[in-house]
Amino acid sequence: MSDFLLELGFEEIPASQLQPVVEYIKSSFISLMKSTGLSYSALKVSSTPRRFFLLAASVPDKQEDLQVKKIGPAKNIAYDDKGNLTSAALGFLKKNKSNPEDLSIETTDKGEFIALNYTQKGKATTSILKDWIFDLIPHLPFTKTMIWNESRIALSRPLRWLCILWNEEIIPLEIASVKSNNISYGNRYLGLNKPIKVDSPAEYLSILQENSVLAEREYRKKTIVEQLDKLPLENGLQIIPDKQLVETVTDLVEYPTAVFAAFEEKYLFLPEKIITSTISQNQKCFSIQKKEGELSNSFIFISNGDPVYSDIIRKGYEKVVDARLADALWYFEEDTKQPLEAFVPQLKEVIFQSRLGTMADKTQRIKKITEYICGFLKLDNHQKELALRTALLCKADLVTNMLGEKEFTKLQGYIGKQYALAGGEPYEVAEGIYEHYMPRGPNDSLPQTLSGAIVAVADKMDSVCGIIGIGLIPTGSTDPFALRRAANGVVQIIADRGWHFNLSHLIHYTLELLKNYTQLTPTAEQDVQDFFHQRVEWLLKQLKLDYDVIDSLEHLALSDIPDLIKRAKALQAYRGEEDFIRLVIGFKRVSNIINEEKDFVPLQESLFQQKEEELLYSELLKLRKKLDRCLKESDYKDAIRLLIDYGIFIDNFFDAVLVNCDESELRANRYALLKEIKNEFLRIADISRLVVEANKNEN
Repeated sequence: MSDFLLELGFEEIPASQLQPVVEYIKSSFISLMKSTGLSYSALKVSSTPRRFFLLAASVPDKQEDLQVKKIGPAKNIAYDDKGNLTSAALGFLKKNKSNPEDLSIETTDKGEFIALNYTQKGKATTSILKDWIFDLIPHLPFTKTMIWNESRIALSRPLRWLCILWNEEIIPLEIASVKSNNISYGNRYLGLNKPIKVDSPAEYLSILQENSVLAEREYRKKTIVEQLDKLPLENGLQIIPDKQLVETVTDLVEYPTAVFAAFEEKYLFLPEKIITSTISQNQKCFSIQKKEGELSNSFIFISNGDPVYSDIIRKGYEKVVDARLADALWYFEEDTKQPLEAFVPQLKEVIFQSRLGTMADKTQRIKKITEYICGFLKLDNHQKELALRTALLCKADLVTNMLGEKEFTKLQGYIGKQYALAGGEPYEVAEGIYEHYMPRGPNDSLPQTLSGAIVAVADKMDSVCGIIGIGLIPTGSTDPFALRRAANGVVQIIADRGWHFNLSHLIHYTLELLKNYTQLTPTAEQDVQDFFHQRVEWLLKQLKLDYDVIDSLEHLALSDIPDLIKRAKALQAYRGEEDFIRLVIGFKRVSNIINEEKDFVPLQESLFQQKEEELLYSELLKLRKKLDRCLKESDYKDAIRLLIDYGIFIDNFFDAVLVNCDESELRANRYALLKEIKNEFLRIADISRLVVEANKNEN
């Protein structure tokens, strides 16, 4: 048994590229061990910005010998009439690197076949590992790669060293003009040309730590968290928690040192998120707040340099942060010299999508869709004016100095809010500008202001209908315009707000609006309807509703989303009851009998011959009136109870009446009666699509 070390040394690799490669190396090695019959007692795979390493303990020195039996073609195919081997048999031998004298005949239930029985000698593990490394390195899953020398191997950054050990021995190989050795390198501040000899895999981690490299990511992350927790902060100052930033800085340093720093207090004049964005997103530092919750001018950065020189490093960080905040302050002061509305005309210079026009065009469409929604909701003039004002200004910040310089692009909406407040806009308008991008992701909150919610729906509807309308439908995992997220946001907001309007009508209006700006595909409306249908289904699944309950409401998916949810919850509540199950079984018979029928005649009561069909129809008329009331009041629990009570008349009808009788006129009339029953039930749900256990015994 031996220990194995593989270290791949690179120039600094972007943080986002590290973990996918670590997982790839790990899974590839585990697969190798399984496929070759090898094993290990412990495995560590991790990374720093300059290296990936794999440590495997107690790996066998060679494979076990393996007894191999391979069955080839049938005997009558393997030999010709003269007893000579055919091309099929020779191909079998060539594929398995064997000779004719190695063949034997294997008798099976299916006949006689040629076969090979031999002992495959186990290969030396170092040979197996060598082949694996040659294949591994060119296939590391970097999303962006470069070619830096004549080897033409494409990797994220140039490969600079290979430390590959089998116990104390070097596994010799060369790839991308780099030869393997027992040499690694410590932290950059120790010198890029200062090699470190690694005597054995067991000493690898401790040797690196002695040279200011914490190679294990989890240990490095734990060290950062402990340093942040223990850093002495005066006057009740607190670090603003940022788990994602901890993950990021863990992949930016090899030997972390938490250092306290500060920027000039005058920059606290800026809106808080501009400051924290500069510190956290751009400079990867931790913001600090006072005990009252106000932002402090202090911050903490994680240094990768020599701790002895932390004061010098701190001054460099402070200089950079001050410079960035100085830029932000200049942008803010310049932008707020004029009202936010003054930027709206400049949206003509920004393209939204080449076939859908400029951001000015989009803004005009958002305003019209907003007005349409306000009509749906029957809002008063004051609230309508607030929503339309929000729609007019919602994209204006995109052409401000603050966002135009591309340093604060993640703050779109927030910048608009701050500039709107600075210009004296009503709070709801300012907040609505910020909120209209919500929800930005699966865990983001929904707009809280009415104006923000309306404009969020209008903006997202324009994007979804426009992009799909010109034929750019998301496929598989490809969704470059984030249309799924936008459509999810639409249905979430409508459900959250309890807006009772027909989403299908809103889709139609938006597409008609878009026709004034571009040519849509012939199937645009159906494509958008189908897309939103999927998003409504997604929403119902988030509510933990059964798949067949969702299926039963498919024909109503785009009618009224809050109403749809209420129906679904009512069905879910009833679905386990015995009398409801009997109703489902009875209705499935109704649906199945007329399922293939396309042409129905008008129902004629005069053709009723049996009291059960007369009673079925007279009770249907009573049911219809009662369901009218339930639908008006959205009382679906009572509606389902009424359907259950009606179920006895369906059962009695089928017990007494032969629907598929020989007389065509009578049969057609009974089909028409069943069609009316089905239509009545469909006003609530298509319960024939529900799956019930008792149905297993039905035929």
